[in-house]
Amino acid sequence: MRTDGLLTVYVAKLIRTMEPAASEATAIAVRDGVIAEVGTLESLRPWLDHHEHVIDERFGNEVLLPGLIDPHVHPSLMAALLATDWVTPEPWDLPSGRINATTTPIAYMERLKSLIRRDNEAGKPTQEPLIVFGYHEQFHGPVGRVLLDELEPDRPLILWQRSFHELWCNSAGLEFLDAAVGAEWDPHIELETGRLYESGMTWGLNTLMPIVLEPKLFRRSLSDFASLVRAGGITTIVDAGLGNLDIDMELSAYRDVLEDDSIGFATHLMLSAGRVRQKWRDELFDVAEAMVAERPSTTTRKRLGILKAAKLFADGAFIAQLMKVGGLGYIDGHEGAWMIEPAQLLKLARPWWERGWDIHIHTNGDLGVEACLDMARTLLTESPRFDHRTTLHHFGVSTTAQTRAMGQLGVHASANGYYLHLFADTFAQEWLGTERSSQMTRLGSVVASGSTASVHSDVPMGPLAPLLAASAMVTRTTSNGTVMAPGEALTAEQALRTITIDAAYQMRLDHRIGSLAAGKDADFVALGDDPLAMDPADWPTIEILGTVSRGIVTDHDEDEHRAGSSPVAT
Repeated sequence: MRTDGLLTVYVAKLIRTMEPAASEATAIAVRDGVIAEVGTLESLRPWLDHHEHVIDERFGNEVLLPGLIDPHVHPSLMAALLATDWVTPEPWDLPSGRINATTTPIAYMERLKSLIRRDNEAGKPTQEPLIVFGYHEQFHGPVGRVLLDELEPDRPLILWQRSFHELWCNSAGLEFLDAAVGAEWDPHIELETGRLYESGMTWGLNTLMPIVLEPKLFRRSLSDFASLVRAGGITTIVDAGLGNLDIDMELSAYRDVLEDDSIGFATHLMLSAGRVRQKWRDELFDVAEAMVAERPSTTTRKRLGILKAAKLFADGAFIAQLMKVGGLGYIDGHEGAWMIEPAQLLKLARPWWERGWDIHIHTNGDLGVEACLDMARTLLTESPRFDHRTTLHHFGVSTTAQTRAMGQLGVHASANGYYLHLFADTFAQEWLGTERSSQMTRLGSVVASGSTASVHSDVPMGPLAPLLAASAMVTRTTSNGTVMAPGEALTAEQALRTITIDAAYQMRLDHRIGSLAAGKDADFVALGDDPLAMDPADWPTIEILGTVSRGIVTDHDEDEHRAGSSPVAT
C-alpha cells in the first residue's frame, strides 16, 4: 500500500539504478508515487531530517531494478486466445493451468483427437467451432482441409497458427468463416488447403471475434493477463496496435480492467495506423490528436494513456515464415507476403510523420527491413526531423548493411527476444539455413551502430518473461542448447537496458521510467539475485519477489501467478 504525503524509504541489499552517474545504491525514498532520491540511508539524511518518513525493510535482502518494461504486447490478442484451447510447441503456464509442449506430429494429432473426444462427450453443438491455438508445421507436421476433415468431418475445426497470422480449417470451418465469400477477392484465402493467412486471417477473425471477445469472458481473460504481467516483474507495457480487433471494445475493457490503480503496472497504447484509418477516415487525425491532447502517458501519472505513436506493418509473420526475405529466399522455395506493400507503407506513414508522430513498424524479413529503411530515407529527405525514434519491431532477419544504415538514419530496433531461443534450430534446418537463422535478431550490430535496442514478448507470440528474453540476447542460445552467432551477443548490461531504460527511450518514456532517479516514477522490481553478478544464462531462474508501481507495492506472494508460473518457454 502507499501512504500519500509520507516519505517512504525502501532499503535493499543492492539497487541497480541503470543510471550511469550513480549506478548502485541501497536506499530509495518515495513519496506520492515519485522518487525523491536514490542513494544510501546516510546520503538520504537531509530528506529524513526534514520530512516525516518511514523506513521499509521488506526488500532488505533483495536486489531492486527499475520496473521491467515490455514495449510490445497485445493484451486483447492474448485475452482472445485465452478463450481457446492451446496445443503449442513449447510449454506455457497459463491461468488455466500448465500447457505441456507438443513437439511431434503424432503427439499433435493425439492432442487434437483428445480435444474432439472431450467436446463430443460433453455434447458440444455441432455448429460450435473447436478453436485450437499453437499449430506450427515444423513441429506438428503439415495439415490441411483434407486431413482436418478426416479428424472432424462435421463440426468446425479451426487451428490458429502459433504466429496468430494464420488459420487452418476443415470444410466445416471454412463454411463457418464464410471463406468462400472472402476468397472471391482475397488471394490469402486458400479453399483447397483450408488456409487463411494475413488478410485472409483478418477475414476469418470477423467471424471469430464475437466468440473470443464475448465481453464478460474478455474482461476475465484481461484480468488473467494482468496477473501474468505482474508475475514477470513488469511495471510498464505498451499495447503495440490498439484497434487491431475492435478499438471501442478494447478501450472499454482496458478502462474497466487495466486503469485501476491497484493493477500493478501502467499500460500505454499505440494506435494501429491502418485500422484506425479505416474507422475514422477523414476525421482520423482530429480524433487521434484529441486522444493524445492531454498526453496522459507522459505528463500525468495515469495507469492508461495514449502514446503519440503509430503502428504500421511491413512484411508478414516470422513464426509462420511469411516474412519477405532476399537472396535466394526460402530453402523450400515458398514466398512470404507483404502485409503492406512498400509503396503503400510510405504513403500510409507520411501523414503521421508530417504531424510529428513516432513511427513503429512490424517487420520480420530483410526485405521488410529494407522497405522500412527506404521509407525512413524518403521521409527524412522530404520532411527532416530530429530525434524521430522510428523503431522496427520484431526484427527477425536483417543484414549488417541494414544495421549500419539504421545507425545513420536514427532508426532503432525492438526485437522479439524469443525468436532465436524458440525457433532458430528448426528454421536453420528447413527454411532459412544456418547462416541467416543463427544471425536473427542481430542486436549486437544494432547497438554497435549507435542505435538503441529493446526486446519484447509480442505476447501471445512469446511469454511475459523479460529476463528470459534478455538472457537469450546475451547467450544467443536456443532451447536445444545451440549457441548462434555469438558475435551478435549483447553484454549483460546492454541486455538489461533492453528491458529498462532503452525500452523506455524508444517510447519517449525515459524521462519517467526505465531507471531509478529523483523525479521519476517509483517503479521497481524486487529480485532474489543480482543479474549482473551471475551467468546471464541463469537469469530466467531469478525469483521475482514483488514489484512497486507508482509507489504501490505488489507482493507476489499474494498473486496467484508467481515468477515460476509466468508463461515461460523452456
